[in-house]
Amino acid sequence: MALPLATKAVLGLALAGAVAYLVMADEGEGVLEYVYVDKVMAAPADYVGRTIKVHGTVVPGTIRQKVGSSGDYTFEIEREGKRLAVHYTNMVPDTFAEGGEVVLTGQLPSADGVFTSDEMAAKCPSKYEEEPMAERR
Repeated sequence: MALPLATKAVLGLALAGAVAYLVMADEGEGVLEYVYVDKVMAAPADYVGRTIKVHGTVVPGTIRQKVGSSGDYTFEIEREGKRLAVHYTNMVPDTFAEGGEVVLTGQLPSADGVFTSDEMAAKCPSKYEEEPMAERR
């Protein structure tokens, strides 16, 4: 059964209106850009003020926790010899460690600033290394 032309027009208008609403209602953070540290540091001005996900390895010896605070850390992450200073303001995951990989969601307030974040996913490298097999007798 074919729909009358007027019905098709109304349905098309409703569909176009729904799509227009979804585009206009998007706050810009539906899909966050995922970037490695070296790419951010190659052109930091390109990322200033944008919410992004940054992936890197925690530089050993750089983790500092604010005294008397349970969720205020500073550290550096790196990749391909490029480093980025981080200020993290939340509880760290159990797997957060020096030399471990992290993905941080946050912003770079200025091109020469510190990346600020309150969301982290961390992977501890030793947890995923293969254990040697026991010798057979």
